Amino acid sequence: MEKEKRVHSSILIPYSYYSGRIPDYFPFVPLHWHREWELNVITEGNGVVRLGEKETEAKAGDIVLIQPELLHAITTDDRLFYDTVVFSSDMFGNGEDRSYRKMVHPLCLGRACLQIAEEKNVCYKEIRECADTVICCARENSAEADLLMKGELLRLLWFFYEGDLVSGNREPVQNGEIKAAIDYMSIHYAENITIADLAGQVNLSQSYFMQKFREMAGMGAAEYLNRLRIQKACEKILSGSSISGAAFDCGFRNLSNFNRQFRMMVGCTPREYRGRNVAEET
Repeated sequence: MEKEKRVHSSILIPYSYYSGRIPDYFPFVPLHWHREWELNVITEGNGVVRLGEKETEAKAGDIVLIQPELLHAITTDDRLFYDTVVFSSDMFGNGEDRSYRKMVHPLCLGRACLQIAEEKNVCYKEIRECADTVICCARENSAEADLLMKGELLRLLWFFYEGDLVSGNREPVQNGEIKAAIDYMSIHYAENITIADLAGQVNLSQSYFMQKFREMAGMGAAEYLNRLRIQKACEKILSGSSISGAAFDCGFRNLSNFNRQFRMMVGCTPREYRGRNVAEET
């Protein structure tokens, strides 16, 4: 669970487009957060999307709109392909007008939350049309397309409201300590990190830290750290690192433990993972 280091938006281009293919590009998307919004259109397969403290099954056709700073992750036991646009709140316009204050700002603060748009929703057709247009605009990546994208994002959010996919009047989840622990792990994952280290970083007792982390992440801190290390090792293996080098560079001190953890989380050995992805590129 980490705050992403990559830059998704700038003043000039306030969004980024990504194509996601699990397990082709990566074995899973670990729990993380960023300050931008995120739109995902699932095009193939099925999996589980974690949004904050809730896990929801997701399938082809579903549209997932994620609020800023919300912890989220994606896993699957099969395949899950999707298109993603990560964009700044600036795409919704002036933060001072009444529509922004009433309809957008509560979502940015976590005082309201969004549900996944499924095909059975009364506004799904309109939501899908808006989402597809946003994806096309992001791929085009031009000033003219940016103008159209802004309008489509406003329509998209409007149809989420019309489709009764927004629930409000909730207290924002207080998870600052957990995010701080996430950031610490994302920087120091190659080091020997203990629960005592993490709890000390956020000034919580070990027992309370473990309880709160599990509530927010759906898994223990030690399990999350192992998943983060495996994901980083996958990146290193695909970038040409040796398997043993990737293991030791990502915090594993025992190669047999690394191989065991890798197979359990990715579903194949590190060697098979590298061979499979090299074969798909040729």
